[in-house]
Amino acid sequence: MTPSLKANDVGYAVDGKTLISGVNIDLRGGAMLAIVGPNGAGKSTLCGALAGDLRPFDGDVEVCGEAVRDTKPASLAKLRSMLTQHTPIRFPFTAREVVMMGRYPHIRRWRSPTEFDFNKVEEAMESTQSLHLADRIYPTLSGGEQRRVSLARVLAQDAPVILLDEPTNALDIAHQQLAMTLCRRLADEGRVIVSVLHDVNLAAQFADLVMIISRGQVVAVGEPEDVLTHSLLSQVFGMRVIVIPHPETGKPVALASSGGVNGHREKS
Repeated sequence: MTPSLKANDVGYAVDGKTLISGVNIDLRGGAMLAIVGPNGAGKSTLCGALAGDLRPFDGDVEVCGEAVRDTKPASLAKLRSMLTQHTPIRFPFTAREVVMMGRYPHIRRWRSPTEFDFNKVEEAMESTQSLHLADRIYPTLSGGEQRRVSLARVLAQDAPVILLDEPTNALDIAHQQLAMTLCRRLADEGRVIVSVLHDVNLAAQFADLVMIISRGQVVAVGEPEDVLTHSLLSQVFGMRVIVIPHPETGKPVALASSGGVNGHREKS
């Protein structure tokens, strides 16, 4: 199957309030899209609609050529994996057991995991530097440790399309780089990666394409150099943003102005 993700004029609303509208996406294997924007812009809602966890009121989504709304959950789980903002696991599962959950779509009913499944779990945990946590109880882990284990679960699912809602949440700078480098490698290997990010500089560093959304609308989409500009970021985030080239890569680096929100220094 050819990895792909399409959204055709997708909209979603709750209690009559439109959260996203008119979103179009067309990605093929090898692409990495970063979705950025202010809080409440609709980033997580869009990610949920792309994953099929939320059903759009308008438009449709296709994953690997299959219409999401017509695909059974068990089949959909083999086409795409999804990392949500939070993974609220309260039961005393070990980290290894949590990552093994990513293999469930591939394990036949009433069958036990095979050696192949265990190898996939170990691979995923090694790649996120969480293998040493394998026997720890998941709820006792720190926020950053839980995030790496949850990311390993998504990777163990081995889907051609990977959707990540804030994959760097709670991670220190080293593990942020680890997670994003891993995502970049998976895209280079031919998968489709969509990542919701608050850090526009991570988006600039790793993504092929950046989509900026604000108030549920796509403001711009394109290569980082074309989208992450002083004028556009200042407009969207309601403050003066300075954009300079990275001294090593030339990629845009966004810096908050000392002037505060809307160009006025905030009172302490």
